[in-house]
Amino acid sequence: MMCTMDREQRNVAALSDLAIKLTAAAHHESGHLVIAAVLGLRLRPEGMSVDPVGEGLACYCKRPDETDASRERVVISTFAGWYAQKRFCALWSIGFPEANYLASTFDWCEARELLCGFSDEYMSGRNMFAVHGVLEGRAEELVALHWAIIETLAETLLVKQWEPLKPLKSGGRWSENTVAKYLAGDDVVAMLGQYGVKARCVSEC
Repeated sequence: MMCTMDREQRNVAALSDLAIKLTAAAHHESGHLVIAAVLGLRLRPEGMSVDPVGEGLACYCKRPDETDASRERVVISTFAGWYAQKRFCALWSIGFPEANYLASTFDWCEARELLCGFSDEYMSGRNMFAVHGVLEGRAEELVALHWAIIETLAETLLVKQWEPLKPLKSGGRWSENTVAKYLAGDDVVAMLGQYGVKARCVSEC
């Protein structure tokens, strides 16, 4: 497990395929939450979670208001999950999905919808692909800057015990499995505070 290893002696052979999926998923979801908090987005009480096959969930307020600044923060936070996973994969010399695969993921689909809402003034003659690239780059920079926090949250989630899967507030299910590991939103807020990142949870957003 990463939290008990010297980070200068990482070796992907030490991880099983399942451990790789779980660890990558934990870093992915942690990336979303850490960068959302850094950018001032509110978190949700559900926090973050992963299931036994490496599916994950990060709960924060994803609905921007009508300003470009708010929309930008949400887009960057949406991209941050993949860049956290990419950084984890690079550190462990694990293959990362190709760009054409990423374009079909839920995160990228969410981001494209949000990109369509920017004002003409914000776009300033740029096309969507140019803005997409700029915000991806910002997400990658923020993930690198706050990597220590992302790792800490991911590692804390991974050592949690399996719990019965909790239904979403909507009543739906985010996983087909019956158990998951959870790190509650209040715990995330407390851990972020130890790194000087102020965050808060809200039940409605």
